[in-house]
Amino acid sequence: MTKIFISACVILLGVGIIGGAFLYVSHEEKIDNGVGEPRKEITSFMDCVEAGNAVAESYPRQCNTPDGKHFVEDIGNELEKTDLIRVSNPRPNQTISSPLHVTGDARGYWFFEASFPVTLVDANGNVIPLEPGYIMATEEWMTEDFVPFEAILEFDSLPAGQKGTLIFHKDNPSGLQENEDALRMPVVFGGPGETDATNGCVITGCSGQICADQEMATTCEFRPEYACYENAVCERQAGGECGWTQTAELIACLETSINVNL
Repeated sequence: MTKIFISACVILLGVGIIGGAFLYVSHEEKIDNGVGEPRKEITSFMDCVEAGNAVAESYPRQCNTPDGKHFVEDIGNELEKTDLIRVSNPRPNQTISSPLHVTGDARGYWFFEASFPVTLVDANGNVIPLEPGYIMATEEWMTEDFVPFEAILEFDSLPAGQKGTLIFHKDNPSGLQENEDALRMPVVFGGPGETDATNGCVITGCSGQICADQEMATTCEFRPEYACYENAVCERQAGGECGWTQTAELIACLETSINVNL
């Protein structure tokens, strides 16, 4: 009887140690380096990046966690549609605001009557009205080659940081489902204006060509030289006013565009 009792105690003690160890490990998994704050569960590419893990600069980018989780950045279906439509601005996961300057090129048969529809939806799939709701070709579109397109899209601002999808639809006048196609691009809403938090300057104007302290209304007429501002730096100048930094690249681009347009 004594031996049985001792054996039972040993078994219970073993179970208690194992259970205690399990609870300790479970608790340790929930705290961050002994600080006592819960670790954020990594369930997406951005979670992985924000946790400080290394990112492989492939396209799309990839991120691995120390415990073996693997995440790939969502770029929509861009790679599947690259031989049909190519968008140069915006790019996947870019922060956008209204007015949005859209540029790129697409096969001539992506258009009908020199245009194709575009829609913007939020993370819940709700359609955000765009003005206009289409994108126009800027050259002859009746060809199978790539044709450049451009548009200035205006929409109501959403809270900064919210995600959405910009959808470039192949025009389908037949209405037949087999003729439908679309490029889906994930985007992030930046709220009103594209504000640079470091200097308070805003890229504004209907054609996105003005660098100012606040949003401004301008004509929606587009000129070729406005494209030069896509990669230009909008920042506060020595005099305290917002303006474009006159780099050699910007000056050369403007001179070339204006000369071509003469």
